[in-house]
Amino acid sequence: MMISGSRRCAAMMVQQRGRSSMRLVKTSHYHGASRRLKSSSDATSASPSKISEAASATSGALSGAKAAPRSTEDMMKQAAPIVLGVAAGFFIGRTSVPEHHHHHHDGHDHVVPNGMPRTCCDAPEITEEQTALFTTLKRIVGKKNIIDGRVDSTETLPYLKGARLGRGSALYIVKPKKLKQIIEIVQQSIDAGCVVLVQGQNTGLTGGSVPRDQEDRRPTVLISMRDLDTIFPIDDGKRVVCLAGAGLATLQNFIQGYFPDRESHSILGSTFLNPTTAAGVALGSGGTQCRKGPAFTDRALYLKVIPDKFGRSVVKVVNTLGVEGFDKEEGELDAHLRHDGDIPMLDTFVDKVSSGHDYSMRKSNGTYGKHSASDTDYKNRLCAHNEDVSRFNADTSGCECNRSEGKVLILASVHDTFQKAKSAKTFWISFDSLETALKYRREVCLKTPEDLPVSMEYLDRDSFDVIDQSGRILGNVIKTVGPSSPVVGNLWKFKLWIESLPVAGASTFADKLLYTFNPIFPSVLPSEVMEIGKKYDHHVAITVGDYDGSLNRFMKRMDDFRKSEEGKVNVFECSSKKQESSFTAFRFIAAPAFRTWCIGTGNQGFSVDYALPKNGGHVPDLASGKDAPVKRMRYSHFACNVVHEDLAFAPGVDVHKQKMVLKKNVEHGCGGKLPAEHGHGTEYHAPKETLKRWQKMDPLNVMNPGVGGLSTKYKYDG
Repeated sequence: MMISGSRRCAAMMVQQRGRSSMRLVKTSHYHGASRRLKSSSDATSASPSKISEAASATSGALSGAKAAPRSTEDMMKQAAPIVLGVAAGFFIGRTSVPEHHHHHHDGHDHVVPNGMPRTCCDAPEITEEQTALFTTLKRIVGKKNIIDGRVDSTETLPYLKGARLGRGSALYIVKPKKLKQIIEIVQQSIDAGCVVLVQGQNTGLTGGSVPRDQEDRRPTVLISMRDLDTIFPIDDGKRVVCLAGAGLATLQNFIQGYFPDRESHSILGSTFLNPTTAAGVALGSGGTQCRKGPAFTDRALYLKVIPDKFGRSVVKVVNTLGVEGFDKEEGELDAHLRHDGDIPMLDTFVDKVSSGHDYSMRKSNGTYGKHSASDTDYKNRLCAHNEDVSRFNADTSGCECNRSEGKVLILASVHDTFQKAKSAKTFWISFDSLETALKYRREVCLKTPEDLPVSMEYLDRDSFDVIDQSGRILGNVIKTVGPSSPVVGNLWKFKLWIESLPVAGASTFADKLLYTFNPIFPSVLPSEVMEIGKKYDHHVAITVGDYDGSLNRFMKRMDDFRKSEEGKVNVFECSSKKQESSFTAFRFIAAPAFRTWCIGTGNQGFSVDYALPKNGGHVPDLASGKDAPVKRMRYSHFACNVVHEDLAFAPGVDVHKQKMVLKKNVEHGCGGKLPAEHGHGTEYHAPKETLKRWQKMDPLNVMNPGVGGLSTKYKYDG
């Protein structure tokens, strides 16, 4: 039964880093390890002895995971120390990129998967005002919460090095503890002639979340939102308010623990890395959830920088949260720090709830509280079989905060939660051809919006093989501790610390080790599914929920389809939660497994994501002969036709050329759009309409300059 807004329960529904008043019952095994790790490895600045201590704490959490009767979990517990030493690096694999690359005799760079190489120029000279800015920022946030970002170190690298690509320098890295501090940080930074880059967990995949060199040499002030991670419910749990640093895994655990009949709005393949809710809104991230749509809300609290009538750069606040008690001033307004302003009031509320002095359940108001906190029309669009795409990053609809990619600074956002299905069934369905799979999607899965599956994930044969050949360690760990366990986030920090060590080969050592040890670990999938995987080239892992009879209707359509396509379809139904978790783990490790496979086999490669038309789905053409990919992994969110491709090439192939060929064929040959959900960052050029929208948000070009192909110069001049 859903927990209401009573005095006792509401006190347990707010979580804040370091002073949590909420205890997630279902994840209590891991919170102890999380707290111990925090003190020793926050921001990955730990010493070797403290890292060892952290590993021991995490090992205890792994060993404390719920026992299972079968041998896979027993083996994982016994191998926990080995897994920690080997798998720590693998968790970052989805998004980690070596900064170096090798040059071959034919003139082409050897590109390790997960992004094109980026280099940094020397840090720009700074003015007296920018030097003095350190003292000002220290006054605002305190000495412990500001870092000199001009020097690479184990402390700065997690902020300055991109997940897939990009590496730059920042004048200062600032870690605010209060929302009201951010207003002053932004104003003082732009007054000193700096640009501002906001960052969540730095899990972005296209370079947009790390500093880059400005053409006019303006230094960057990086604002890390990680400590602003409070979550609290409104409207008796039908919605939640998330501060910008709140992670998706944290939110998922929060909802599961205290509103067990509801679900959070977004589940990504990278949820185990705890990417922030604000980043999801800023990118329009999609994910696996067919019935919920991409991250979207018109209810947010955010900052923007615009010129006033005198030409001065001023910070404006936009408040469309629509929450009672934080609605004294709504819409776009001047930023101020008066104690009775909505931002200071929100800070005060968070403090009071965290300390147990405020137990009230807030409600949506009658103004912006009526606006959308999710993409309510997504289900209808998904079932329209036309030439449009379901979703893509350059979409210009909705409130400014949506798909803003750092051109406004999101402080907090409201998100719908969703009714959980009464019951559900999970299947592994294999097809003789992609055409049969597409027909199944159209005739069985997308027949009506009311009967949409919960999730529907496609993998081709190369994906199946590569994941099994190089992803067993990560897959078994996730299957054991769960995809939203804090253990994985702590190992992420552990790996970043290792990766920042000044040791040759540190950035690829873990993947080489993982590839070597992979065969001694059990397959992630059940043995029956592994056998099926050897016989078929196309697979869909699908979960179907019961929403007022939708499960029965779905099963009827699937039975009819199997009869009409006899011999072309194989259906395996899960009989346990363990099997369901193995499907989830197997799909979520596709990208990191690809990286490990490429490094382990000495190949090179790249990754790309794109959206194909809803009535399409066929494979874009690529080069043949010696330039053909060695492996071409295609895995997708099958319902919406958002495809992820990981392509491996032999040494010597011009990978950049092949990437450009694929992008051209997606857009001009297939009618698709890219990127679909990872954001433009520095990897993609946005269309004109999107660029104009961003320029209107940030006319001075002081917020995340250079994103999506925009100029990095002040006022875009040049």
